[in-house]
Amino acid sequence: MGSTPQSIQSLLHIAAPDLADVLGRARFLARMRRALLDVLPAAIAAEFQVAAYDHYVLRLHVSNAAWATRLRYMDAALKQALAQRMRLQIDRIDIKVRPVGLGPFQPTDRPRYLSPSSRQHIERTAHYIEDAPLADALRRLAAAGRQDPD
Repeated sequence: MGSTPQSIQSLLHIAAPDLADVLGRARFLARMRRALLDVLPAAIAAEFQVAAYDHYVLRLHVSNAAWATRLRYMDAALKQALAQRMRLQIDRIDIKVRPVGLGPFQPTDRPRYLSPSSRQHIERTAHYIEDAPLADALRRLAAAGRQDPD
């Protein structure tokens, strides 16, 4: 048991060579991010991430559509910055909006307003439909709506 402690980095490289490739790729993307931050406004630092670089296509993820638009306007400057700082050729930059910090989508259960005339129309429609499950669904829809809006 006389072994000396080893760093996690060295253990990861020894344990699986494929894992070393993943770590190298992550470092490469982090270097790309730093190179882009030299050109971009400081306010965007927390709002974007370099997601991938494959076949001369750079993919960026941003937190909202406003930043996506600003980055699209800066397309040429971003390509030039990576060409100068990292000697990378970028043919295209794909920008995707990926909100940060949001958990899985939770639909809200909100009753919907149906006017009396809409209820009546849906019920009449259900009366003439021969498909029983569809007619039942329409009747439930007419019965489920609230009478008056908030």
